[in-house]
Amino acid sequence: MSFRTSIVLPYRDSEDTLAECIKSIQAQCLEDWELLAVNDNSSDRSENIIKQYALTDSRIKPVRSTSDGLVPALNFGLTHSSSPLIARMDADDRMHPNRLSAQVDFMEKNLDTGLVSCRVEYFSSTPRDTRGYQLYVDWTNKLLSHKDIFLNRFIESPFAHPSVLFRKSLLDDFGSYEDGDFPEDYELWLRYLSLGVKMKKINEVLLEWRDHPARLSRSCRKYSKDAFQRTKARYLALWLKEFISPKMTLTVWGAGKVAKKQAAHLLREGLSFERFFDVDPKKIGSQRHGVQVYSIDDIPAPGNTFLLVLAGARSARGKITRFLEDKEYCLGKDYLFVA
Repeated sequence: MSFRTSIVLPYRDSEDTLAECIKSIQAQCLEDWELLAVNDNSSDRSENIIKQYALTDSRIKPVRSTSDGLVPALNFGLTHSSSPLIARMDADDRMHPNRLSAQVDFMEKNLDTGLVSCRVEYFSSTPRDTRGYQLYVDWTNKLLSHKDIFLNRFIESPFAHPSVLFRKSLLDDFGSYEDGDFPEDYELWLRYLSLGVKMKKINEVLLEWRDHPARLSRSCRKYSKDAFQRTKARYLALWLKEFISPKMTLTVWGAGKVAKKQAAHLLREGLSFERFFDVDPKKIGSQRHGVQVYSIDDIPAPGNTFLLVLAGARSARGKITRFLEDKEYCLGKDYLFVA
C-alpha cells in the first residue's frame, strides 16, 4: 500500500515525549500517511508506547533498527518507507495540524523542488538560558527562498532537521545519510545543494521544536562547533574550486579565534589566502597562518578577489553587509558569510 508521505521517526528512550509527538501526527489534516517508528535500541517504555498506538492505528509501523545509532536508524526507516515523499520527525517535537498537508501539497505542485521545510517554533522543556538556540531559530526562520538558503548555507544549518520533507528519489540519485564524525543532517543538506537540489521553506510555523539538556546536538561531539566547521569547510572548498575563477585571490574578513580555526580547516582543504582583514587595530599588522592582517579599509574593489567573512558574531553581519555593499560587493559573487 502506498501513502502520500512516509514519516521517519527514530527514537531512543523517549517515553516522556513520544505520546505527545504521536498525537500531533494523528491530528494531521492530511490523513494519508504512514509512520515508520524506528527503535534505536531504547531501554525504557518507548517501544511499548509505539506498539500500543499501532494496535489501533494501522498507519503506525513499529520497526527496530538492526544497528546502533541515529544514522543507521534513519536509513533503516527510509528503506522501509513506501511513499515518494519522506517527512522527518523527532520523538520530542510536535507537528502543527496542517504541517503534512502544507508540505505535501507544496511538493506535489512544485516538481522542481527536492526538499521543503517550514518555519519552526522553539520551546524548552526546562527552565534554562536558551537565548543561543532562539537566535539560531530566528535566523533560520528568515531563510525561505532557495536563493537565501543557498547563499547562507555555510553560516549554519539552514533547517531544523525534523522540519523537512524531501523526495525519496534523492536517495537513489545522491545518496542517503552518511555516518561519521560530522552532523549527518547538515552534511546531507550541503551535499544535496552542491549537486543542484532546489530547497525551499514554507512561510508558516508548522513544527514545535523542543530543546532539552539531553538533545544530541548538546551532548554528542559530532554536533560540536568544530564538527560543523569541518563539514562546511569541505563543501565550501568544493564550491570555491568549481565556481570561483582561479584568477581571483581568496581573502578573509576576521582574524579572531573563530576565524583562525575556520581558516585552518579551509587550509587543510587545499585553499590558500592572500590577506586577512580585521577591524581590531591590535590585530592589524600581525599574521594568521603566515598571512598578514590588514585593516578592512584596505579591502580592494570587487572583481579580483573573493572574500570569505569568517567573523563569528551574529550581530556584526548586518554592519559587514552594509560595509561591503557600499564597496559594491555582491553576496555570492564577491563574498560569502562562513560563520
